[in-house]
Amino acid sequence: MKTKLIARFVVWVTSSLLYAPTLQADWSFAMLGDTRGDRTNTSTGVSPHLHAIAEKIATLSPNLVLACGDLVNGNDVPTGSPLEDYTLQFDYWKTAMQPVFNYTANTGIPIYPVRGNHENCDNEGPTVVHLKEDYYNAFKNYVPLNGPNYGSTNDQIGFSYSFSYNNATFVVADQYFYYNQTDLEGYHDLDRSWVTQQFQQANSAYEVFMAHEPFFQTEGGGEGERFFGTNAAGLEVRADFWNALGTNGVQLYLTGHIHNETVARTTNEYGNAIIQLMAGNGGAPVDPVGTDYEPGVEMLYTNANYGFSLATVGDTNMTIQYYSLNTNDNSWTVASYVTQIPANQLVPEASSAILLAPAMMALMVGRFRRRRRS
Repeated sequence: MKTKLIARFVVWVTSSLLYAPTLQADWSFAMLGDTRGDRTNTSTGVSPHLHAIAEKIATLSPNLVLACGDLVNGNDVPTGSPLEDYTLQFDYWKTAMQPVFNYTANTGIPIYPVRGNHENCDNEGPTVVHLKEDYYNAFKNYVPLNGPNYGSTNDQIGFSYSFSYNNATFVVADQYFYYNQTDLEGYHDLDRSWVTQQFQQANSAYEVFMAHEPFFQTEGGGEGERFFGTNAAGLEVRADFWNALGTNGVQLYLTGHIHNETVARTTNEYGNAIIQLMAGNGGAPVDPVGTDYEPGVEMLYTNANYGFSLATVGDTNMTIQYYSLNTNDNSWTVASYVTQIPANQLVPEASSAILLAPAMMALMVGRFRRRRRS
């Protein structure tokens, strides 16, 4: 009888230790996108509001910053302009972001970018080779070099990557490696198998996916807001990929491309809710907020002011706040609305159970034997 009680006690203690959350201090990350300038009037290729946004982000001291594409105008500049030197545009961007991270001194808050169409080809045509090369040279030393297809024609090292920070996993995917003008009229696919694999390997309380173009229409922009396209095949691919993301723990998709901010929730076929945060209000000319969104999309928040988002990450919840810039006096307001994302239920690693259970059993059996002798 005593042996059975000991065994039950060991199982209870082992389960409690394995499944108990590891408490840690809250931390945060900022999110912004579409920080390029006005295509008709820019001397830098960068929004004149970006520096003020960077200054505000710096005062909040996040642990990292995500930038979801269209950093600069790219090839969308007047012919003969000095800005056709794309390295110059990226230098201007780095200067504007200096309050966050000093690229010269290599100090500050790490920034993790991804390409938008303006770092590839502004009208989403075939890749502008020098623009792609200059982007790579500008940021290759500041991102993980663990992307897919090393050495192949679709080598994405320095463009797509993944990393973990504390209790979160981030996967960043470049959407501009699969141009198909004949069948898809542009870019309507990404390395889905690699993205899914990164999340399958993760065992994090929070999982965040970032790419430039939205998957779901929230602003009435039609196909420009639905990256995989609007035909039946594209919608099927999107559904399958959304299912794979949700079932592998992804709770947040960070994107941009449309120049305002919307927060929407969708639920995949397995009941997994994912937030699509369209953070396109980082300084590019603002698009008006529309109301024409597709079925199955639950709109939660819209904002047509310049600004950024800040996620505060705790043990049980991620809370996202939305900051807006008043360009008249450079003052800031924080929206009363916040997004709450619950943590994933983590699966304990088998190795922990294998190591811990025998140790606990030996300890309890030893104590039982000593008591029996006495």
